[in-house]
Formats: sequence, structure tokens, C-alpha cells
Amino acid sequence: MMNILAAKTYKAIVVYPEAVLWEPNQRPQQLLKELAKRGYLCFFCETSVGPFSLREAEPNLFIVQGEKYLLSVLRSQSVIVLCSWLVQMAWADFLPHKTLWYDVLDQLEFLSLFDDQMEQKHNQIVKQADIVTYSAMALKRYVTDRSDAVLLPNAARIEDFLSPAASVPEDLAPIVATGSPIIGYYGAVEEWFATDLVEGLAAKRPDWQFVILGNIGIDKTKLQAPNIHLLGMKPYRLLAQYGQYFHVAIIPFLINDLTNCISPVKFFEYASLGLPIVSTPISEMMPYQADWVLAATEMDGFETAIMEGLKPEISSKAKEAGRILASRNQWAARVDLVEKRLMSKPAVWQAFANHDSSGKIAVMATTFLDFEGDKFYSGGAERYLIDLSQLFEQKGYSITIYQYGNYAWIRRFRGVDIVSLSRGGQHAKELSIGAVKVYSRLFHEQTAERSILNVYSAFFNAWPYEKGSSSIGIIHGVAWDNPASRYQDGSSFWEMNRRFIEGAKLCGSLVSVDNNSANWFQTVDYSLRDKIKVIANYVDPSEFYPSSDHEKPKDRIVILYPRRLYHARGLQLVLQVIDEILIKYPQADFHFCGQGDPDDIRMVKMKMNRWPGRIKCYALPFDQMAEAYHQADISLIPTLYSEGTSLSCLEAMSCGNAVIATRVGGLSDLVIHDYNGLLIEPHAHALKEAIADLIDNPSKRALFKYRAQTVSQSFSKQSWVRQWSKLIDSVLHEKQDLRIVSEKSLLIEIYLSNYPQNEGIGKTIIRLLNEGHLLYIKLKSITAAGRLSSFGRLQWMGWNEMSHSAPDLVISDVTSHADLSCTVQALFNEEGELEWM
Repeated sequence: MMNILAAKTYKAIVVYPEAVLWEPNQRPQQLLKELAKRGYLCFFCETSVGPFSLREAEPNLFIVQGEKYLLSVLRSQSVIVLCSWLVQMAWADFLPHKTLWYDVLDQLEFLSLFDDQMEQKHNQIVKQADIVTYSAMALKRYVTDRSDAVLLPNAARIEDFLSPAASVPEDLAPIVATGSPIIGYYGAVEEWFATDLVEGLAAKRPDWQFVILGNIGIDKTKLQAPNIHLLGMKPYRLLAQYGQYFHVAIIPFLINDLTNCISPVKFFEYASLGLPIVSTPISEMMPYQADWVLAATEMDGFETAIMEGLKPEISSKAKEAGRILASRNQWAARVDLVEKRLMSKPAVWQAFANHDSSGKIAVMATTFLDFEGDKFYSGGAERYLIDLSQLFEQKGYSITIYQYGNYAWIRRFRGVDIVSLSRGGQHAKELSIGAVKVYSRLFHEQTAERSILNVYSAFFNAWPYEKGSSSIGIIHGVAWDNPASRYQDGSSFWEMNRRFIEGAKLCGSLVSVDNNSANWFQTVDYSLRDKIKVIANYVDPSEFYPSSDHEKPKDRIVILYPRRLYHARGLQLVLQVIDEILIKYPQADFHFCGQGDPDDIRMVKMKMNRWPGRIKCYALPFDQMAEAYHQADISLIPTLYSEGTSLSCLEAMSCGNAVIATRVGGLSDLVIHDYNGLLIEPHAHALKEAIADLIDNPSKRALFKYRAQTVSQSFSKQSWVRQWSKLIDSVLHEKQDLRIVSEKSLLIEIYLSNYPQNEGIGKTIIRLLNEGHLLYIKLKSITAAGRLSSFGRLQWMGWNEMSHSAPDLVISDVTSHADLSCTVQALFNEEGELEWM
């Protein structure tokens, strides 16, 4: 089923959960057939107790036995669920993002399992459903709470009845050979079937042959007569082949509350065959009475009506008028009404907005943006992924980054789509093992069998669901050497680190940015050495190079902390020593360049208030970080835990800074103590002494600057690109059947003054979604709940919310246009169509 999602191009996904068998084809089957014909991907879940099976009945329409297997495929998607039986909601309720189409097609009291609780459930669904339809006027009493409920009578698929096969079916041939008039019926024979009427007519008119096609759900002895032929249920595709030999078609239903709620599908199909029709006067048949559509109750009246239908002139009239009536009552027209309703309801547009991972590289990270999709962290791992995405794109691949999030947002950042994995309200506030498993499952559901390669940044995000060899895990350093690492014995060590050890084993290949991590894994599982490749972090010397005056003595010595402001990166160590250094060395200043949480920034600002003018705190985009290094003499990389070959360390070295780093993680790959920098113990006292050493010894500082810049040349970005490129080719070279998607969709910003009510705007938005574009619908005023209704490629935002990337196209309504400072390329006219500026 994942392969189907990957292979098919479709507007939206529609599911009809288990209720009935595929045959005979009735209303739900016909609605799905028409939707599939229009490009929807449809799943009809057939009632079955057998093993799972899946078959394509028509293009884009699949019959599923085992609806439970659809849940893991679809619960991360937005799906249109067609529900006509309340019990189907037991399945539908598992889908967090769904458009619920509630179709009332029978008297509720008739349905099995109906009781007071079921009635309450019905009332709840009527109020909550996105679309409510009903098949007969008598059913309107069940949907009075919805003024927008749509009367949707049954209909026909006329093309299925226009050219039946010429041969007479084998079991019908002897009956046709008698030359007698054939009075035909097809459909279920259940408690509502007027058996006494049919049996009495057969006895009274032995010169007529009564042919009944369909499942017999009552005592067959009630339909025993020499001229009554029970031929059993026939596949829908054969109905026209049998029906063409009927002389008159009948609908012999008892008249009661149940049958007065029925809009007979067979009536429209009989009409498609051009047959005279005789029915009992049930409510839905009465508006269609004509000289070829006759109604009667008693046996004599029914007999008279059939005799009328057998007249050549009536038969001729039926051929013409019946097909005209059927052409005006086709399933296509019914689905037109449904699609019109879909377009008018912004809440259901998300069904057309599923993000497709097919043919792309899928990257899973814990964070790239924050959990709301607003803030870019600008850390080393994030910058690494930006460079990696550029490499993939140079090789012809498109990349999508998936991450933890608090709702189903998508943001485009520098041309790369960042997708929140959250579905149904998952929050990433507490990264427990349970949460880790949930987000890993969500990534698997959204990418399995569709992405051409999974990249895990960091590698342990592969745990516990990654199964394929086409995956690469990135080890950004030992990430588990944190304050929680306190083990009493081997068992506690294993349980605490299972996620890391098993995550490494699940990846097809591993890239470690430092030797420390690779060696750690080799001590735990020696076989892992065969899949680990050390590709150290890198620096681009064309971007990070010494300033022209970096060798000249300066009046002031700038000590730079060039990284994220938080505990793991050693912020507290710097804050512990800063007062003593500034007191002892009046020529020294400290610069903090990086982002941080409010509490961490507050601590830095407290120091700034104590030392006005001597401490600066600011953030720069990562492509402007060289400016910070050019101002500095000494860069501090005082990591406490979770470190690889630090990008900031390499950049500082490449810019000719003297570096002080702790001996943590992969920093020992970069700094050789007392050669190109100082490698210290991760303690405040050691940091203070190292800073003092470099301030007191200008010649040592100058030598370290020179050597640091020289050593950094061994970690060039060009070498990194070459090694990664070789790895990508080796992982993907055997997958010759790859469906590679490299083209980019448009990012379209749509500015609206109010929540859209225009059906035409909905039609345009759905068209843009069907073309694969990412839409930011920006409202002048938006509530938190409105923002959370975002899903997939349809994002609801405020006018002033950060977009991260410039849009490719800007659209607005006429009211908003005058208030916008950005350039608008198209406006919505009154019909909701685009008028280009």
C-alpha cells in the first residue's frame, strides 16, 4: 500500500471503511468509482474475515480486505472518509486528520446494532462531519441539525449500460428461447421484497417469465413457481448483459417507513437500459411517474402496469426517455455536488495537501527549526544539513527534512521543505522514550517505500523502525556523554544506551564526523566498524579566512564564544571565569555570538550590565559568521558534552583565531595541545588558566593563530563533498528503478483579509494544491486554533509570520492588496479566479 501511494498521482485519498461487500455495486461503490475516475485514490474496504488482500478494481480504485492494515499507511495522511454506517466510525476515529463525509442512505432504525447510544453517535457525527448528504427526502429528518446537508439521490453510471455484450448469458438462454416476455429484477431480495406480489403474479401469468438476479436473503420457498427463475447474484459488469433481455423491469418493494427512505439505484440503471419500469409507489419513485414509469400496489394493478409496459409504443418510449432521464441522473452529477461542497469548506482543503516524499531524500532530525516551525536554530547540525542538501541537489536529488514538532506544519527554508512529523497533536516538549518511538513511527509512516534514501541526523533517530539498507545515519559526536550518564552496572548501561547502539545497527551506513565516536562503537560492537566511515566536519576557506590585519597587535583582545548559548556548549564555564578575566585584564573583551534560550541569554545580559561596553551578545546568520571571527583574537570551544568535530572550532581556526577547546568528543581531532591551540579539561579553572596563558603570551597566541589556520586546510569542504558524494553513489548505485523527483514546487503566499468563504477561491486553492505547490494562506488576523488547522502543503498563518524563504508567487484578495507592502502578482476576482497583475 505504501508502494501504491508512491506510484500513484492523485488529488486526494478517499476511504470507505468496512460495511458491505464489493458486489453488488451500490451507492458507495459508485461514488468511489466516480471519484477514482476524477483522479482521487480510493480504497473500498470490503467486509471479510479472510487474510489481507488488495486488488485494483479500476484505475485508482482498490478493494481492500483487512481495513486495519490501512491505518498505519493513512493515519499520517489527510484522508476523506465516506461513512454511511455508524459502525464505520470505529475505524475512522483512528485517523487524526480526516475530512468526514457522512452519507445517510437508510432509515437509521433499520441498521444493525442501532440503539440509544448509536443514535447519540449519529447526532454527534451529523454536527461534526465536514459534509453531510442524504439519499432520499424521507431521510431529511435525520439531518435537521445541518442546514447545509445536501440531498444526493442515487444515480446511474450510464456508460456501463450502453453497449452490453451481444451473447445471451448461458443461464438466461433457455428463458429467452421460450419467446415469453421477461419481467426482470436485480438486487437484494430481503424482507422488504414483496414476495407475495411476485409469486401471485407468476401464478396468474404463466405466460410471463420472472427473472430475479441477486442474493436471496429470505426463504426461497416463497418464490417457487415454474416461471420464477432465481439466477443468483451477478457481477455488476454483467448486469447490462442480462438486463438487455428484460421486457419490463420491476421494483416490487413493500411500502413502509424503510422502503420510503430508499432511492433505488436499480431504477436509474433500468432507465439506462431503456426499460419500461413498474414499481410499487414508494416515496422516491413517485416524482418519476410517466407513461413508461408506472406505479401500482395490488396484484391486479401491477399486472395491468406490466401489460402497459409491454406495449411496443411504451417500450419504444422507454428507450428514448429512459436514457434521457439516466443521463440527467448520473453519478458524475452527484459527485459534482460533493466537490462543490469540498471547495466551499476551507477546513477540508487539507485533504488535497498531503506532502509526498516519493522520489526524494528524506532526512529525519530532532530539530532544524523549533517545534512551532518559527525559529531557525543555526547550530552546527542545522548548517551541516543545509550544505548536505546543496550537495544532494547538485547530484540531482531533492531533499526534505522531517523533524519533531507540535502540530502539522511545513516551512520552506532556503529552498528546502522542513516538515513537522506531528500528526494528531503530538507535542515534543518532553523527549521521553515513548515520544521518540512515536516520532520515529511517524517518520516511517510518511516516508516508507517512497523516499529513495533515508538520512538520519542524528543516526539514533533510526531507532526503532528503520529496516532498509538504503539509509545513512550521521554521528555528530558522542551524544550520550551527558550528566545523566551514571551507570551502576552493565545492564543499566545497556538500557540507557539501547537507542544509540540499536539505532546504529539499523542504519545501512554510518558517517561519523569524528574518530572518537567511531572508536566508541567499535568497542561496543566490533562489526559496526564495517559500516562506519569517518568524514570529519569541514570549513570553506573561501568563506572563512583571516582578516587582512589579523597579525597586527591590537589595543584590545577580543575573546569570542561563537556558538549556541547553552550548558552543553560550555556557556556556564565562560560565565564562571569572565569576571576574573575582565578584572585581571582590562584590555580584554568578551563577545558571545549565538542564539540561546531566554534563561541563558538573561545570564549573559546580567554580566553585560555588570561590565558595560566590555561584553557583547549578538547573533549572526551562519553565512555571516566570519565577521565575528575577524573581530576576535581567541575563540572558546569549551564543550562539556555531545561534541564532534565542531564547525565553529574549524571556522575559528580557518579565520586565524587562537583556539581554546576542551578535550571532549572529536575536538581532539582538530586541536593538538600546545601546537595549534590549547586542549583543556572541561573545568572552569582550566579555562581561566588557558585564557590567561594566551593573553600573557602574545607570541604563543600568534603561533597558534598561524598553525590553526594551516591545520584547518586539512578539513576543507571540498574534501568533505568528495567523500560524501562517493558514499551517496555507493548507497544508491544498485537502485536502478529509482523514481527520482528533483523539480521544486512553488511556494505561494496567499494574503486574505478574512477567512475565505468563496467557493471559487476554494476551487483555485485546490487546483494549486493538486499541482503540488506549497501554500501559505496568510490571514490578517488568525487565532491559535486557526494556525493549528494547518496540514501538509496548506499552512494557515498570520500576515506577519516569518516565511523563512521568499515566495515564488504572491496572491491576494482585492481588499488586502492596498495594505500589503510586498509585490502581488495576482488577485482573486469575485468568482475566486486569478487575475494576473
